[in-house]
Amino acid sequence: MSNNFSPDFYNIVVNVHDDYKVNFKYISQRINKDGVIYTQNLQTGEYEWYEESKFKEKTKSEVKSIDLIALSISSYRKLKDHKCFYQPKVILIVKPKNKNKNSFIDEYYTNESAFLDKLSFTLKVSDDLGDEFIKLLLREKLCSSKRPRDTRIYKCRVSNKSQHMTFEYMPTKKKNSYIKCTFNPAKTDVRFLRLVFSQLKFVIGPSYESLIRTSNLLRIDFAIDLKKDKVKDFYLNLNSSRHITLYLDHKGKVETKVYGKSGTRLQIYNKLRERNLKCKVPITRCEIQLKKLNSKFDLESLFDIFNRIPNIREYSMKALKERLSISEYYLIKKMGITAARSTLISDSEKQKLRRRLNSAEKGFFGERLVGSTRNELRAIQKLLFNP
Repeated sequence: MSNNFSPDFYNIVVNVHDDYKVNFKYISQRINKDGVIYTQNLQTGEYEWYEESKFKEKTKSEVKSIDLIALSISSYRKLKDHKCFYQPKVILIVKPKNKNKNSFIDEYYTNESAFLDKLSFTLKVSDDLGDEFIKLLLREKLCSSKRPRDTRIYKCRVSNKSQHMTFEYMPTKKKNSYIKCTFNPAKTDVRFLRLVFSQLKFVIGPSYESLIRTSNLLRIDFAIDLKKDKVKDFYLNLNSSRHITLYLDHKGKVETKVYGKSGTRLQIYNKLRERNLKCKVPITRCEIQLKKLNSKFDLESLFDIFNRIPNIREYSMKALKERLSISEYYLIKKMGITAARSTLISDSEKQKLRRRLNSAEKGFFGERLVGSTRNELRAIQKLLFNP
């Protein structure tokens, strides 16, 4: 292995083999300019550039053999639902240049404590009561709907944007229908929450508490905002995760890291940049998303969700630098543990890497991310059961 690395954090990610490099800056510029797709095998160093139409001609087995893929965000949106697309171990999604001007603020308030960022669940109701509840929300102007419409997923979507709350009404061909409720506990006023579910209790009647306790939990997000930290300085891994997604700006700088995929994901991103803001002190949001939970959890057993959260591992890069080879160190620093593991062939090599990683763990980050949310979750549960 070559130990020839560029000191530029964003340009040369790693040069594991003498004959190839992964250059974030060059890849991002070419993708934005030509709309092409870049692929690479992390063990052999072989890489290819494809037109989007040519990439779609690949078979699923061919796509599965790719370790790393880099593409524009528009190409990713087209390909992720394609019948032959398979998410590789490492994916780089390149964003176009942001044309919006960033507004400068003196300070972005955060108390650096964990909080609930999203809660979503479904209520099983009869057709007539579902219709009555949605109409009541509209009549009382608690929510609004531009145009109730029939879609494949829901019949009507009503929301209150200022309260960050949405209801989707989903009638079925059977007697029972579903109402999906989604809100942001950090931004939805408790008084508004109580008012809305008091209306639901009025519509449902005596069976309300039984209905709400057995409603199916779909998604819950835990988050924490940290000052004086940058996305590139977080070295984490999600236990049992074999996928990492990096969102790059048009210059190839890392804006967001996503560990895992599908039902369980850990995201690290620049909160200010997401909102087109600038501040002297950077704000990094760490967020774990638990999705697709409806078959396993209801609001009655809401606290069982903490058993679902995988272990979040945080590493000291100083300790890793002392324990790893220069090639392994830079590969983990730039593209994460998933990428480093993908370059290894034998089990003994992987076990050796695992031991060195274990010795560099800092610990307790996962508990910090969700630890202070239990009381908040208990208060929401109590309110929903008896508004």
